[in-house]
Amino acid sequence: MTNWQPDLEGHSGPRYAAIADALAADLANGRFEPGDRLPTHRDLAWRLGVTVGTVSRAYAEAERRGLVSGEVGRGTFVRGSQAPESYFVHDERDPAMIDLGLALPPPGSCDRYLGPALKALAEDPRVAALLTYQPGAGRTEHRAAGAAWLARRGLQVPPERVIVTNGGNHGIAVALAATTRPGDRLLIERLSYAVIQPIARMLGLRLEGLAADENGILPEAVAAACRAGDARALYCIPTLQNPTTSIMPEERRHAIAEAADRHDLAVLEDDTFAHLVDQAPPALTSLLPERGYYITSLSKTLAPGLRVGYVAGPARAIENLTGAVRATCMMASPIPAEIASRWIRDGTAVDILESNRRELSARREHALEILGAWDMDCPPGSQYAWLRLPEPWRAADFAAAAERANVLVVPAGHFAVGRQEVEHGVRIGLGPPRTRADLKTGLIRLAELLRDGPGQSFSTIV
Repeated sequence: MTNWQPDLEGHSGPRYAAIADALAADLANGRFEPGDRLPTHRDLAWRLGVTVGTVSRAYAEAERRGLVSGEVGRGTFVRGSQAPESYFVHDERDPAMIDLGLALPPPGSCDRYLGPALKALAEDPRVAALLTYQPGAGRTEHRAAGAAWLARRGLQVPPERVIVTNGGNHGIAVALAATTRPGDRLLIERLSYAVIQPIARMLGLRLEGLAADENGILPEAVAAACRAGDARALYCIPTLQNPTTSIMPEERRHAIAEAADRHDLAVLEDDTFAHLVDQAPPALTSLLPERGYYITSLSKTLAPGLRVGYVAGPARAIENLTGAVRATCMMASPIPAEIASRWIRDGTAVDILESNRRELSARREHALEILGAWDMDCPPGSQYAWLRLPEPWRAADFAAAAERANVLVVPAGHFAVGRQEVEHGVRIGLGPPRTRADLKTGLIRLAELLRDGPGQSFSTIV
């Protein structure tokens, strides 16, 4: 992270605009290189004697101009004339930073499989067929592989009801585009996967966050929201909810399904993490054959860079789902889909999955050993832990203090819908560190913060 402090002299107008102007000037003068991480909002506010909100608005203005790019849980990075080499992996120029901010599988489990897969693909005389346009829903054999992957989750879906997507985020966008229209109201958990919000904005949807408890979203909250107005769809993560890690019990799933049937509500189930759980409850979609949309991907279970996902929906919705794929990207990239299909067919995908599960189990033990004295949830199979912070810590302050200690975590506010009050917690990713030793170092630093408290620097910004 740079020690950048802008010189605001000579920059007129509102303070936030002056900060953005100074950033642009320093970028033009060569003070930054693409990929440099800027100071946190709180740190820069303290240095300049302004509010955190002013810095947040300045960074937003700089992002609007294309100067920087913000990453959830990692910070704000300089773009310059081109994007940094990578926004969503470790910044190799800052090896001291331990990234516990992302929800990723542990590194290395599939490395040895990729070379042989690419070699076999290159030697296949049929490979040229992958270099032209494909059916919008995906090649027949790729849809069949997706159906086989879903069958491991207990979902018996014919291949013709499976759509291939470019990862889970694309699958969410496709399912929402097929089930909603601009202006519709989308129900989600009060704390939910952060990416759902920009997707909803892109599609012109109104979000309503619903109350949840330790067992997930409340059925009565779903029913009440439906009775109150024009709710069109529900997006939820019943298994290893992101970020709280809750696993919805089977009886709760039945209650949610009954509410959806009663109020004619489409249900989009993001089941990305379920393959990591031993004997997870049945998929919510299995209870909703006519209104359930099942979304999964291989990003969280095998490899993020594979960017292969699957959406299963009712037979009547396949045309709309396919149209949404065509409208967003024409087709899922066939070469990654081919690799994924081969891995699913020959058992490689299961080998990688089991390797990741074993590594996550060992990393979870470290988390329980180091942070188990605090209020933390981390069920078996989870790639992340949800830590409820003790008084007087606030989530944003804890995340900022952790970053000063060279550890990245994600505060609750990044997952909150709108401006609703949420508990003061942080999500701690177990997968990103390259080694267990790095993970333990990061967890120990977090434990030290919890023991020591906020200190004299807490809430000094006025």
